Amino acid sequence: MSLNDPLAACDRLAAIFDRALALREQGPTAVDDAVRVPVVQYAIAQLKMRVRPALEKDWLKADPVHVVLFGGTNTGKSTVLNVLLGRDGAGMSVRARFSQYPEAFRPAALGDRWLDSFPSRFAGYRRYRDEHPPHLSDEALCRDGYAPALAVIDPAHLDAEPMAAPAAPGAVLWDTPDFSTEQAWTYFRAVLDAAALADVVVMTVTDESYADDRGNALLRMLGESGVAVHVAANKLGDSATLLDDIAKTLETIGQSRAPIHRLPHVAGTKPGERLRGLLATREASAFRAAIAREAARGAELKRSGLLGAVGLLRRHLEEVLRPLVSEADVAARWASAVERITRDRLIEPYRRDYLEGIRHAEFNRALVHVMELLQVPYIGPVLDLIGRAIRFPVRLASDTFRRLSGTPAPSETSPPEEQVVHEAIESWLAALKAEAQAMADADTHAAWSQIARRLDDDAFRLLLRTRFDEAFAARRRAIEEEVRRRAEAIYRELEDQPHRLNLLRGANLAASTLMIALVIKSGGLNWSDAVLGPALAGLWQNLLGWGLGRYLEAQRASLKQEQARSLADLVDTHLVRPVRDLYRGAASGDELAAARRDFALLSEVAAEIMA
Repeated sequence: MSLNDPLAACDRLAAIFDRALALREQGPTAVDDAVRVPVVQYAIAQLKMRVRPALEKDWLKADPVHVVLFGGTNTGKSTVLNVLLGRDGAGMSVRARFSQYPEAFRPAALGDRWLDSFPSRFAGYRRYRDEHPPHLSDEALCRDGYAPALAVIDPAHLDAEPMAAPAAPGAVLWDTPDFSTEQAWTYFRAVLDAAALADVVVMTVTDESYADDRGNALLRMLGESGVAVHVAANKLGDSATLLDDIAKTLETIGQSRAPIHRLPHVAGTKPGERLRGLLATREASAFRAAIAREAARGAELKRSGLLGAVGLLRRHLEEVLRPLVSEADVAARWASAVERITRDRLIEPYRRDYLEGIRHAEFNRALVHVMELLQVPYIGPVLDLIGRAIRFPVRLASDTFRRLSGTPAPSETSPPEEQVVHEAIESWLAALKAEAQAMADADTHAAWSQIARRLDDDAFRLLLRTRFDEAFAARRRAIEEEVRRRAEAIYRELEDQPHRLNLLRGANLAASTLMIALVIKSGGLNWSDAVLGPALAGLWQNLLGWGLGRYLEAQRASLKQEQARSLADLVDTHLVRPVRDLYRGAASGDELAAARRDFALLSEVAAEIMA
C-alpha cells in the first residue's frame, strides 16, 4: 500500500500502538495503571473501531448511531439497556460479572453492514447471532483465558415480551461487561472496544459506585474522546442530596455537563415485573426521551465523535509512544556506540597499521606478478631452476635458525593483513563489552546488561569470528584476483611501448627467475628473500624513469581503497550488524517518525471528512 494511503496509515499506527502496549504491560504496575488510565488500549480501540471505519467510503451512511451502556458490577446496566430496548432483552442477574462479552442489540431492518463493512471492528472476535455467549466461571477464565466474542441480537428474535417501543429504533444499543473488579481486567479490552465506537455513552452508577475511581477515570477518558455522555443513577431513592453529590463527583472529573438521570428502585419479584414497573415511571420516560434526542443527531453526532477521537489521539500520541521512544533511544545509543568503536578500534587501526604501514604487501605482489609477465620465454624457466638451487642453502640455514630460536615457520604464521585484522577485532570486542557494562552501571534499562552478557558469551564470540573468518578468506581470494588484474593493467601499459618493454625484460631477467619462487603463500613477503626488495626497487625505478610514476601511484591508491572498502563491507555485514542487533528495541527512530507522519495524514483526512 502507498505511504499516503490513510487506511494503511491507520493500520500501521495501530500496530505500533500495540507494540507500545506490550511494553507497558511488561512493567511491574502495568495492570493497575492500565485499569485506571487505559489510554493506550483506548487509543488502539479508537483507531480500529472509529477512525479506520470513518476512512471508508459512505461511512456516515453505513454506520448507525451506537449507544453504549457501561458500568461497574451490579450497577444494573443491563436493566438500563432494557429500559431503552423496551423489553427484557439483555440478561439480568445479581451475580457479579454476569456480562462478559459485548452484546449489540439492533432491529433486523438495520442489518450488519455497520459491522461487516469495517474489517477492523472486532477483528478476531467470535460472533454469536441472536443468542447470548456462554458465561464462564472465574476459574475457567483464569485457567483457559478470555476468548474475545460478541453477540449481535435482533430483540424481536428473543423470547421476551415487548413492553414499550425502542427508545432509539435506528440505533445499535450495546451492553458491555463490567470493569470494576480485578477479575474483570481479563476482558477489559472488550469493554474499551465497544466503548470506542460509542456515539452516546451511558454510565450506570448506584449510590455505592458513583465515586469509584476506575469508573470515573474511564468516564473522563470517554468524555475526552468527544462522545455524548449521560449518567444513569440507578436504583436510587428520591434523594436530592445524593444526586447533588453525584453531580459534584462528575464536576471533579470534567463531566459537569453530563446529564444525570435518576431511575428509581421499583418493587417486584421477577426481572420482567420490575422492568415493567420501571418503564411506567416518569423518570424512565424522561431518560428514554433524552437518549432518543441524542440518537436523532445522527451524522452530527458521529462527526463530533470522530473529531474528539482525533483530538484525543493528538493529545496522547507522545504519551502512547513514550515506551517505544525509550526503546528507540537505547537502540540508537547502542548503534552509535558500535559505530564509534568500530571506527576507532577496527577500521582506523586497519588503515593505519596495514594499508599505510610497512606490512602492506598487495601492491608489491602486483609488481611480482608484473615481473612474472616480463619473463623471457624459454630462458626464464631455466634460470628459475638455477635460482632455486642457489637459494637452497640460504633457506636451509634460515630453517635451522628458526627451529633453534622457536620462530614459527612461514606456513604457521598468518598473513600480515589477517594478523592486523584479528588484533583489531579482539580490541573491538573488548571495547564493546566495556561500553555496554558502563552503560549498564549508569542506566537502569535492562538492555545494557543483556548486551554485556552476550558479548561475554564464548559461543556468540566464536560464531561471530567463524562467520567473519569464512567471509574474510573469500575476500582475500577476491583481493588476490584484484592484485593480478592490477599487474595485468600495468603490463598492458608497458605493451604500448614495445622497445622499452624488451629493455625492461632484459634488465630484470635474472631477478625475474627468482621472483617466481617468491610469491609467498601467506600473502606477505618472506624475510629470507632479501633479494626481492632490490629487484622490486629496480623495477620500480625503471617504471618511474619511463614516466609511469603517477599511473603506479594511482594503481596503488586504488588498490588500497578497494581493500578498505571491501573490509568495511565485511565488517559491517559480519561484525557490526550482529552486534548492533543484540538490541534493536521494539521500534526504531525511523518507525516512530513514520508513526507521527501517519497520524498527521489521518488528521488531515479526518478534517476533510468533518468539513
